[in-house]
Amino acid sequence: MKKRSIMKRNIMRVFFVAALLGVISGTVFSGEQKPAALSLKELLVAKNINPSSIRNVTARFRTVGPVKVTYFNVDEPDLPFRKAMRVRTLAPTDPPWNAQIRWDVQQPVKKGDLIFARLWLRSSLQGDIRRPPITNLLIKRTEDTGQALQKGRHRPVTEEWHPYYYYAVMPAASRDWYLEFHIGYYEQEFEVGGVEIVNLGNAAGFDLALLPVTETENALTYPGQEPEAPWRQAARERIRQIRMAKLTVEVVDGEGRPLPGAEVKVAMERHAFPFGTAVTAQRLTGDRPDDEKYRQVVRERFNRVVFENDLKTPPWFGRWGKNYSREQVLAALDWLDGQGIPARGHTLFWAEHKHMLTDAGMTVREIKNNVEARFRDRLAVLAGRLVEWDVHNHPVMFTEITERIGWEATLDFWRLAREMDPRTRLAINEDSILPFPHRLKEKYKERIAWLLAQGAPVEAIGFMSHFSTATVTPPERILEILDEFACFGLPLVVTEFDMDINDRHPEEVQLQADFTRDFLIVVFSHPAVDSFLSWGFWAGQHWKPEAAFYDKGWNLRPHGKAYMDLIFDEWWTNEVLTADEQGGAEVDGFKGEYEVTAAANGRTAGAKIHLGDGGTTVRLVIE
Repeated sequence: MKKRSIMKRNIMRVFFVAALLGVISGTVFSGEQKPAALSLKELLVAKNINPSSIRNVTARFRTVGPVKVTYFNVDEPDLPFRKAMRVRTLAPTDPPWNAQIRWDVQQPVKKGDLIFARLWLRSSLQGDIRRPPITNLLIKRTEDTGQALQKGRHRPVTEEWHPYYYYAVMPAASRDWYLEFHIGYYEQEFEVGGVEIVNLGNAAGFDLALLPVTETENALTYPGQEPEAPWRQAARERIRQIRMAKLTVEVVDGEGRPLPGAEVKVAMERHAFPFGTAVTAQRLTGDRPDDEKYRQVVRERFNRVVFENDLKTPPWFGRWGKNYSREQVLAALDWLDGQGIPARGHTLFWAEHKHMLTDAGMTVREIKNNVEARFRDRLAVLAGRLVEWDVHNHPVMFTEITERIGWEATLDFWRLAREMDPRTRLAINEDSILPFPHRLKEKYKERIAWLLAQGAPVEAIGFMSHFSTATVTPPERILEILDEFACFGLPLVVTEFDMDINDRHPEEVQLQADFTRDFLIVVFSHPAVDSFLSWGFWAGQHWKPEAAFYDKGWNLRPHGKAYMDLIFDEWWTNEVLTADEQGGAEVDGFKGEYEVTAAANGRTAGAKIHLGDGGTTVRLVIE
């Protein structure tokens, strides 16, 4: 506590030519200067930004959690600072934001103000830690701590100093805003220097392209990304083995005689494997300008959906306003039934008071009774309408309620779900398993093992899979993790895939497209994975618009094209065949729904068939 209090007394100021950390940056130089040696103000002026619009920001530095900071001198003339700090995370924290270095800003901002920050990072060259550090900078307002405002480009922290740039447009006025690094992923050490923050005034009409950006050349890659990577060839072979089956067509006349030479068309209509997306009931039932297009894309491009928010406790019970209602959900389910598209339910239990409409002042019995009442209400209405329920969402990441009422109480929640909805598959769902650094993986496995040992009816294991440029996981590592969970003998479900980037930068767009392709190949190739859902598809209705497959104008983005090319081209079967002397034709097709037709002597015959495990034979009689 003493060290922490000392750190809290360190007041670091940011000026035009001074970095946080008490580092003098941007000393007046004579002659031509290298860009790296310029102060932030000088760099912005060199980018033709009016000096009078650049206002200095003052901030108070502090640490949070098990973090140690020491200072050292920097003697590198090409850098704009002379002092830096070495930051060490002494122990991993759960969640990782319980360990921070943070700057609490001391000037208010107006709605629309453009905040710009630069800092320099490198991995520590001292001490005994050699693993690559993970740093996650966020800009937030205390009025809405759930909203991260920063935009920037990620690059791995290496042994060389690199400048990192971030900006944020303030959505509302604030007298209390801050920058924070989340650094509790594991024990790690890195160095920070030359921190500078400025307010550039109202962003309206400001050309963001003028702002300096983090250089990421050759930094945004991952092992296995290369076109001829061996893992991808092996994965495609597994896909052929587990996702395809033989379709045999027999073409005969009315007397049962073969019709050699008949033209046979095999047209796939829908995958057996669920490729789904998060949706909103309002869009599925609405009459706003984009709603019909929204329904069209859902109908044509996905064969499963999950309600993003509609079935969560607060919106179901009317706490999120007029955009959510039970009647809307039921109407959306009717529409989905008409399209033959099953829906997942998300989520019955999320162990935070705000998510369950409980509060810390309740007794244990009151909390449990309240949660069970929330279960009963939804299950009474929706039993049999859904193909799967997320019974317990974030069981490891969020434990506010479970720590209070005890884990044994959650067994009753699982039993209640099974009792009231016996036909719907029951799943558990967690994040930070497949994305690097997989910080919750072991605890998730322990929780699943405990539930199964207690007889809880857990029938599927969900992986949210929210990625960013900072958390990309090599495909072979994803396969290893899926193998670990496949040992439970339960289906594995990718429940909420997306990848967030800054789409101003082509290399991030390319990384997003490549990783979306490779992640799909990985999961489709794993025999234990039985469904894949993205967390939305359109930027006009997405929690992270840059992650959506379609932009707001319904243009398909590169990673959306990578998705569609796999599902509706590489993994889609459309063939035109010629019957052999015995009137037979066969093809290895992806499992799913088909229309098969045959033509001979000016006449045709056809049938709708399902191609499943073990293959299918269809006999077409041309009269």
